[in-house]
Amino acid sequence: MPVGVLPSMAEGLGVSLGAAGYLITVFAFVVAITAAPLTGMLGGINRKALMAGLLAVCCLGNLITFLASDYVIVLLARILVAGAIGVFWSTAVVTAVHLVSDRNAVRATSVVFGGVSLATVLGIPAGTLLGEMHGWHSVFAALSLLSLVAFTVIAWSVPAIRISKSSARNAMSTILKDGPLLALFGTTVLVVTGNFLAYTYITPYLEQIAGQAPGQVGLLLLVYGGAGVIANFAIGPFANKALRLSLGIVTALLAVSLATMNIAANQYATLVLILAIWGAAYGALPVLLQTSVFKGASAINGSADAATAINVALFNGAVGLGSLSGGILINRMGPLPIPYVSAAFVLVGLVVVVASGRHKAG
Repeated sequence: MPVGVLPSMAEGLGVSLGAAGYLITVFAFVVAITAAPLTGMLGGINRKALMAGLLAVCCLGNLITFLASDYVIVLLARILVAGAIGVFWSTAVVTAVHLVSDRNAVRATSVVFGGVSLATVLGIPAGTLLGEMHGWHSVFAALSLLSLVAFTVIAWSVPAIRISKSSARNAMSTILKDGPLLALFGTTVLVVTGNFLAYTYITPYLEQIAGQAPGQVGLLLLVYGGAGVIANFAIGPFANKALRLSLGIVTALLAVSLATMNIAANQYATLVLILAIWGAAYGALPVLLQTSVFKGASAINGSADAATAINVALFNGAVGLGSLSGGILINRMGPLPIPYVSAAFVLVGLVVVVASGRHKAG
């Protein structure tokens, strides 16, 4: 959901900004809670029918949000979409892997999560601009339409694929005992929590702390998004050659950009630069994290489905934790301390990356 429309949603629904932010929190927590178990329960359904059905649910949920003017109805509609989207992410990755040869499995995984990254860093600024021009309801009309387009593409182009559920169930306990994988899961939680603690409330931060007019916020988010798109596609060669080093450098850039936001807030050119670095770092992170998880789980037979579901669940749980923490912080102290707290989470994530890398090397 575009975070830039949170202020207008809060006003339109008659709730506080923090309460509007909880729409993101609840969405993320529902995905976190349901992604792994629902993926296991629905694993016997052929992937084409499953993904098409999940997209139909997303289309319906976004349509309900478009038509709604009551906070509770919007919340229930977001829960409906959340229940579908976590399973879709997990299923899409495994389906992509089964459509290519073994040597292209990591590339297929990167393409899928590259799409997720692209949607995050480009779709959010675009949705913010759309919301500024036509109101927040229009954003969910667009999301419903995009879900319908995706449904049509899946139904038309993806072959029917059935994947055994037994190997994934057997792999789950092994994954949860694997130290390097657990470190990667921890990194996902820490850096995504830190990112969304700040990004969920970037609009009030830019307006209240940086003094930007509402019209300028959408443009600044496009800077963030554009940098993220470039990084998303540029990170591939670096990831193939030095995955762990790339993850460490990108995590460090994310921490530095967040830590320097308050310094740059009143200097427009510097603010643009910091937002670009932040966007580039976050644009690369989902691809690096998921590729790391895929490679780490590749030695465990049948683990791709389970490991991906776990990482998707943790990723979305971290989104919820970040937005929840940011909502509490902004309600009590305003936007000013948010970048520092965000940077602290990411910095701990960087420590985990470095420490686990040394442990593996040793």
